[in-house]
Amino acid sequence: MENKAKVLCHSSIKIEGDKTIYVDPFKIEKNYNDADYIFCTHSHYDHFSEEDIMKVIKEDSIIITIESARTKALEIVKDEKQLFIVRPDNKYRVGNIEFETTYAYNENKDFHPKKEGWVRICN
Repeated sequence: MENKAKVLCHSSIKIEGDKTIYVDPFKIEKNYNDADYIFCTHSHYDHFSEEDIMKVIKEDSIIITIESARTKALEIVKDEKQLFIVRPDNKYRVGNIEFETTYAYNENKDFHPKKEGWVRICN
């Protein structure tokens, strides 16, 4: 099956294919509860929205995020098996998906510094 990517809002993206993947779910309109994987690039409210994650998560979803968001993620999934921690500039395989991460930061904004180790998903 060919992957379909759709920008939902702000940095929120939904990718549908063999698996359903959300990146930074935000302002989700209704309960879909169809996510196999949920990427949260950092813990700001518009990238790690607990309210919106609850609209896409299902029983066996895996949240993929950074170390500083671990506590917030565990409040949602309750089981560490459903949590996968990533760092910038690495390659990963989770289930049947492979991806790379890179640093996500802004040089002109003090609230998005490189030292935080936030990620952007590549591939």
